[in-house]
Amino acid sequence: MALILGVLTVSVPTAAQAAPDDTVQATIGGYPVWAHFNNPAAYDSKADNTIHLELQRLINAAPAGSTIRGTLHSLSIDSVANALVQAQNRGVTVMVVLDGKNQASTDPGIGLIKQLTNHKFCSYGGGRACISTSADGDMHTKMFTFTSTTDPNGTARSNVSWFGSANMTYTTGPNSFNNTITVYGDTALMNGLNANFNDMWNRKHYSGNDYYDSASGRGYYQATAADAYASPEGSGQTDTIVTRLNDATPDANCRLRIGMAFITGGRPGLTSLVKRFKAAGCQIWVVVGSDSDGGINVTESVYDDLLSAGVKIRHMDMVHDKFFALYAKFGTSYAYRVYTGSQNWSADALTDNDEIFVKMAPETGTTHPLYNAYFNHFNDAYDNTNAVTCTTSNYPCK
Repeated sequence: MALILGVLTVSVPTAAQAAPDDTVQATIGGYPVWAHFNNPAAYDSKADNTIHLELQRLINAAPAGSTIRGTLHSLSIDSVANALVQAQNRGVTVMVVLDGKNQASTDPGIGLIKQLTNHKFCSYGGGRACISTSADGDMHTKMFTFTSTTDPNGTARSNVSWFGSANMTYTTGPNSFNNTITVYGDTALMNGLNANFNDMWNRKHYSGNDYYDSASGRGYYQATAADAYASPEGSGQTDTIVTRLNDATPDANCRLRIGMAFITGGRPGLTSLVKRFKAAGCQIWVVVGSDSDGGINVTESVYDDLLSAGVKIRHMDMVHDKFFALYAKFGTSYAYRVYTGSQNWSADALTDNDEIFVKMAPETGTTHPLYNAYFNHFNDAYDNTNAVTCTTSNYPCK
C-alpha cells in the first residue's frame, strides 16, 4: 500500500520496513531520483539499516558485464563487502578505493575487500587520502557509480550515481542520522563522478594540494540533475559551499536548514555567509551531533557567533549528516534546493580531505518532494524529544 502525492512515494511501514520518510522518490532535472535516510531515533536509537541495504540492493542488481566504482572511507558492515565480492564473482567489474587507515584493519569486511581484483588503499606521506597530499588528509568521499543496475521499483537503469553522508560502519552509518541520494540516467553526472574516482584511483596530486580549480575546470562536474564539487582546494582560495550558497539571494522568505556532524572555526567564510543570510531576513535552523564528551560538536566561538546572530541551534546525538536544505530566491524566482555530500563544516573537508559537495538541481512550484524529504529528515533530529535547545549560556549544550 502506498500514498502517492505528485512524484512523492511513501511506503506504509511494516515491522520489517523502513520508517515512512526513510525513502522518497522525486524527479530532478528530468531524471528519477531516490533519497534514503537513516533515522535511528525512529528505532529507539537502534540501527536504521535503510541506507546500506539500499546500497547492497544496487550492487546486487548490477548485471554481468557492468562496472561498479566505489569509495569507502570506512567499512565494518561486512554484508556490503560481501555484495561487492559476489558482484565480481558474477562478472561485474568492481573498482574500489579506500581511506588508507582501513588497510591494517582486521575486520572481516576488509578481508573481503582484499579479494577484489581492483581495490586500492590510499595514502600519501602521513595522510590517508588518494588525491590530497596533506598529512592530515582522509579519503572521506562516500560515492558509488553503476553503469547498470535497477531502481527500487525493479526497473533497469543505466548511468547511476549514489552519494551522501553515510559510512559503511555501524557507528557512522545505521546508528546515526544520515542521508544519501541516487540519481538514475544522468550520464554527465556519472561520468563526472567517475572522473573524480579515476583521479583518486590514479592518485593524482597537484601543486599546493589544489585539486579543485574552477579556472581549469578541474575538480567539478556539471550535469542536469546535480553539480558536484571535489576537495581538496588550495588553502586560502574559495569555499566550495559558500560559492554554491551564494547563488541565492536571502530575504524574509528564505528558509535554511542545516544538518551537520560537527562545526569548526576553520571555515569563517561559511559562518559569515550564514550570518549574512540571517541578517537579510532568512530563517535558519541548525542541528549538530555530539563530541566525545557528549556536548555539541561545535567550536565555542562559532557557536556563540551563530546564536548571537539569531540562528537557532539544537544538539542531537548521532547526527552524521552534512546537508543544507534551502528555500530562497535564485535569480528572479524562488526555488527549493538540496545540497549534500561528504563535506563537514570544517577546514579539513575543504583543504585536506578527498570529498565531494553536491548541489542538486532546484525544485520549483508546489511539488518539491526531495526538499520535503530533507525538511522531514532534519526535523526528525531537530524536533526529537532528546534534542537540546542551545543558548549562549548553556555551552556545550547538553
